[in-house]
Amino acid sequence: MEKVIFKRASLSAAVVAALLAPGMASAAQDMMSPEYGKSYEAFLDEGKLTGGLFYFQRERDRVQAGPGQDGKYHSNLSHATTQAALNYNSGYAWDMVGLDVGGFGAYDLAVDESNPVNEENEFSFWGDQWGSGGDGVPENGFSLSTAALKLKFMDGAVTAKGGYTQLYVPGVIGVNWSYQPGTYRGGQIEGNFGGLYLTYAIADEYKAPWFKNTAGFSKSSPYASDPFTDANKIDYIHGLAARYTVENGTAITGGFGQSEGYMDSYHFKLAHKFDVLGGLNTSYQFYGSDTENEDYDGLAWQQALTASWAAGPYSFRLEGMYTKAEGDLGNYLPRLTRGYGNSQGANEIWWDSRSDWNHNEEKAVFFGTTRTLDDLVGAPGWAAGVSGAYGWDANNGDGTLEPGKEWAVNFDVMYTVQDGKLKGTLFKLHYTDYNNEQDDKGSWYYPNMFSSEHDVKFHIIMPFTIM
Repeated sequence: MEKVIFKRASLSAAVVAALLAPGMASAAQDMMSPEYGKSYEAFLDEGKLTGGLFYFQRERDRVQAGPGQDGKYHSNLSHATTQAALNYNSGYAWDMVGLDVGGFGAYDLAVDESNPVNEENEFSFWGDQWGSGGDGVPENGFSLSTAALKLKFMDGAVTAKGGYTQLYVPGVIGVNWSYQPGTYRGGQIEGNFGGLYLTYAIADEYKAPWFKNTAGFSKSSPYASDPFTDANKIDYIHGLAARYTVENGTAITGGFGQSEGYMDSYHFKLAHKFDVLGGLNTSYQFYGSDTENEDYDGLAWQQALTASWAAGPYSFRLEGMYTKAEGDLGNYLPRLTRGYGNSQGANEIWWDSRSDWNHNEEKAVFFGTTRTLDDLVGAPGWAAGVSGAYGWDANNGDGTLEPGKEWAVNFDVMYTVQDGKLKGTLFKLHYTDYNNEQDDKGSWYYPNMFSSEHDVKFHIIMPFTIM
């Protein structure tokens, strides 16, 4: 495999060299011209230095469910964390070459050390990969999030980047959610040609935002004794996608992703905006994956229908999903590796309702509305929202369990500073009441369904620009 990787790297280097050669030759010929100096100065003159300060506090209580348990809510997560991020994005020297560099630090202000799960709070650092955590208490520290060379050609129609960076292939490759992005060691090339968008990305390592360093990919559960043995190792993941947008607002997206020796993934999306209800945005989405082992028995998939619209101060979302995931896993997530935080997919369906709503045979629906409160409070920037989700017919991978049900209700209050030095700062309070209707059977009776929870999250996001 090392030879294959070497060949891929050599080929990539050759391609990049071929793309760069004409521009470099032209630059060399004009090194003494005023235009050359101006082009080079654009690297700094058009650069941007931005960052942010962040605060996250969470209190999550979970029912101790199942035989022999008391059936009451107990603390499951309790912590408060602050982060600071700084990112530099250069302009393009000679209108062709640039550099992106960024990183962030995390510091815990409060941690309930009585519960080891606080180590895995997604906002602090806890080792380099799954299985490498410390004593149950997360670490403070700093991590590099981006260090990548970027290129553009054909007046910006074609762009490329490589190094430690963020990759996005619609429906196939993305990064984990946090205040800061996950980081791949890899590269991506993108092209925009009128209504046609094309992209390809490849990577051999990744780190979620709660890891300090990138690590290889694995086809094993992260809770295994050693998920990174030679038998479980995945040498690389890659994906490609195309999207065509028609003038009438219709967009068609297709994608394919692959993790070497483990999984093939597929994505299709049809989106259209109707000129009704002030603009009705709709989509049909398909995500499918097939594995070389028994994690999925044949093609596992998730299909979704979405709709969103606005009316005055109100905005609405209505979405539904249906999942098929026969096999050992019994649930479906569109990512190219098995372990959470080992890579990430690019699923657009996220309801912030605790569950993934993704069990074999499960059907689930979501409805939410958000209202701006400017007219009620007499000042701009306020909003509130309420939403709910309901899932039924959840089962395991061979359909041997009685169909399960789950539901959740969510409440949000948000304020965004409108002017002054803190303009753009967001304050957000989120509450979820999640209910597993089979708590008597115990947590994880279904493959990816924990017991009932009360979850409170408080966010402060303060962006800033230095230059």
